Amino acid sequence: MIELRKHPRQDRSRAKVDGILAAAADLCSGRGLDALTTNAVAARAGVSIGSLYQYFPGKAALLAALIRAERANLLEAVERIVSSDTAHSLKHLVDDLIEATVAHYLARPSLSRTLNLARSQLPPDPEAAEFSTRITVLIAARLDELKIQRPETTAQDVLAILRGMIDAASEAHEADRAALTDRTRRAVLGYLQAA
Repeated sequence: MIELRKHPRQDRSRAKVDGILAAAADLCSGRGLDALTTNAVAARAGVSIGSLYQYFPGKAALLAALIRAERANLLEAVERIVSSDTAHSLKHLVDDLIEATVAHYLARPSLSRTLNLARSQLPPDPEAAEFSTRITVLIAARLDELKIQRPETTAQDVLAILRGMIDAASEAHEADRAALTDRTRRAVLGYLQAA
């Protein structure tokens, strides 16, 4: 797992790291993985290369931090959904999960595509498995409360459908969020009805 060289402790340091990550995300979104260099990120963030290296030992660390931030955002959205009052109905739970997942990936589709590519080039990250497990457990717990049989397997399958359809749409540069949401909803609900 690729870690920060140093963790920011003060507000000013956290703001600097946030600015560096925002600059890295902008570069990835605009011009892809090849545009992401430590020099380009430092220039875009308005910091010296030495300041960047205080926190990030290189490009891989920047990418790992961006991937972690994306995971954290999605996990936070799923936690909100499964703990909400509307999640007490299967239809609302599915609708909310699909809306959140599509919104997450299509908010910055080029960044999503770039980070998907980066995942295959970085060393294995044990946090990825922990993230998948955490999301599966959250959804499975709600499915269990809704009396869905085999809730853990069902949660894994629903997540696989979401990931597969959204990744494919992202790779195809699809921008019609409503159409993707509708197709994904039909796929997930069709699977749940058949199960």
